[in-house]
Amino acid sequence: MDRRERLHAVLRGESIDRVLCGFWNHFSSEQWYGKAAVQAHVDYYHKVKPDMLKVMNEHLYRLEKPISHVSDWKGIKALPWESTGYEQYLEEFRMLRRELPQDLPLFATVHGVLVSAYHATEEPGFFGNLDNLITRHLREDPDTVAEALKTVVATLSRLVTELVKAGADGIFYAALGGEAERFEESLFENYVKPLDAAVIEHIKDQGAISVLHICKGGTNIPMYAGIDADVINWALHESSYTLTDGRRLFPGKTLLGGFDDRSGVLVDGTAEEIARKAAKIVSEAGRERFILGADCTLPEDIEIAHLRAVMEAARDL
Repeated sequence: MDRRERLHAVLRGESIDRVLCGFWNHFSSEQWYGKAAVQAHVDYYHKVKPDMLKVMNEHLYRLEKPISHVSDWKGIKALPWESTGYEQYLEEFRMLRRELPQDLPLFATVHGVLVSAYHATEEPGFFGNLDNLITRHLREDPDTVAEALKTVVATLSRLVTELVKAGADGIFYAALGGEAERFEESLFENYVKPLDAAVIEHIKDQGAISVLHICKGGTNIPMYAGIDADVINWALHESSYTLTDGRRLFPGKTLLGGFDDRSGVLVDGTAEEIARKAAKIVSEAGRERFILGADCTLPEDIEIAHLRAVMEAARDL
């Protein structure tokens, strides 16, 4: 059974010979684009020999015009594909697919609708501001802004299609905006959730594996219930929702996670401590429909030996 066969068996709820692992880390800014980005992923693969690999995406969304006032969203159109800047990301992905073993499942990162709109309107890196422009405008006029964000859905869906053609086994969809204090639940349910759900549905329509990554701490995880992704991942250690809760909220879905990505044994523990923690996580989550991973993408300075320790432990679980 090769790596791709193992992954699909897990998604079907079948028992396999060991627990799969899914860990990925950020790279330095010098390795964000082009051949340097490709080489960074290739080097990571050879050091870790992972069961699957998520390909980072540093290519940010663009809008056709600057947005200052909520009225600026009216009548907005999606950029022509050749103006989106995503062709460079696609070429990086194609290069990686050629460089890496063919049985290695590759997941392409696609930023969620809300954070894509944020990238196009404000300085990246500060989405956590609960009053950023896209959040504020959605509160002020949700009908107008949500209608405009359908153009973001259309562009991201095209990106998904092209990535699958380029050889992506799946899409790691990073959804932001579900923090409990950002939106009233009714606004999220009526305006934000349908946008994310539409992209996930398109991923499935393309025959690819869909990973719903619910990003940021303090998220209201139950708001995402019902989005039909194959795999669910969230910031377990920054929320009150456990893996057991995840089984209840996302029945029949594969859960990904268990380790804290910023502190704890994965960051500063010994190999023995990491192995014990891995066993405890799997004991809670169960072996079926589970991939051992972390809350989010790991920092670039994570000790590779720690990831290897998890991989070694998983072979005996």
